[in-house]
Amino acid sequence: MRRTVPLSLWYQRRSPPTAGHIVGQDQLHAYLHTGSPRGPTEYEVIGQVLSTMKTQSVPYVAIYTALRPSQEAAAAALSLEAGVGGGRSLLQASHKERERERERRRGKEKPDVHSPVEFKERDNTCIMLWAAGLSVGILRGGRWEDHDLTSSTFGQKDRPKLHGSMCDQTKSRLVLNYEGVLGHVNFKLIFAMSQRHYPVSARRWFTMDAVELEYDGTKATFNGSRNIYAPAEYSYRCDEVSSFTWPALVPRTSKDPANQWRVSFRDFQGFNVTGSDFAYASDCAGFFTPGIWMGLLTSLLMVLVLTYGLHMIMQLRTMDRFDDPKGPAIS
Repeated sequence: MRRTVPLSLWYQRRSPPTAGHIVGQDQLHAYLHTGSPRGPTEYEVIGQVLSTMKTQSVPYVAIYTALRPSQEAAAAALSLEAGVGGGRSLLQASHKERERERERRRGKEKPDVHSPVEFKERDNTCIMLWAAGLSVGILRGGRWEDHDLTSSTFGQKDRPKLHGSMCDQTKSRLVLNYEGVLGHVNFKLIFAMSQRHYPVSARRWFTMDAVELEYDGTKATFNGSRNIYAPAEYSYRCDEVSSFTWPALVPRTSKDPANQWRVSFRDFQGFNVTGSDFAYASDCAGFFTPGIWMGLLTSLLMVLVLTYGLHMIMQLRTMDRFDDPKGPAIS
């Protein structure tokens, strides 16, 4: 019968076997009997125990374990001494190699988050625009042709020029200049905004007056002032801003070229900034969502039913006079 001897402590001035390897009896016996300059220690006590077991010819196996490898080798092998001279080895991967592999996996899983478009006036950022998805489409021959502008707008290398952009205290204009969009040599996507004071709310608000598409001398204009607005000190955020699905952007007139175009922004945020970051966001979602309205209407209906029932119970009347069997009947 073999007995397992676990060893987890080693004298710091010695060179212990690599963690995770199987050590032969003679090697472990020689290692533990190496003299210590500080006198007898627990290691020598273990060595004495092993000497007793060897003297009594008790077979055993000693396994050195540790939380991490003691050598920075990619792989190591140590022979197992046996009576017939045969041997085997146990290979162990480096701890740092495993850590680097985990880092590489985490790096691959990290989402590619692009930075927003910034327009600076006098070295100060005054307009920022970010979207997880940005696309435009045109109706040709009864079919929609879409073009994704996300990578060309927010990519690390290719970004549109901002020629024609401006901002001041009352009006702002962000112009994104592209080339070769849906067959158009020059293509511009323009955001026109204004800011004014409203006495009813006693504060300043900004509105998206228009989103314009300029291509080869033609302009298509979408009106966004009715749906895209926020307090002047806030930025605007919405899960989706488009001209076709729950449209927040509508063509200015029925004959405007915008009727042949559609625009879509996904996870959209702009435009006001605080320092070099977006200002606090005003979300486009209303406070009374469909779920809230359903809950309120259901609760109101139940209250009405309860009120009607209580009213009917209160109208019940009991008899206050009873017939006397010996007297005349109550008429």
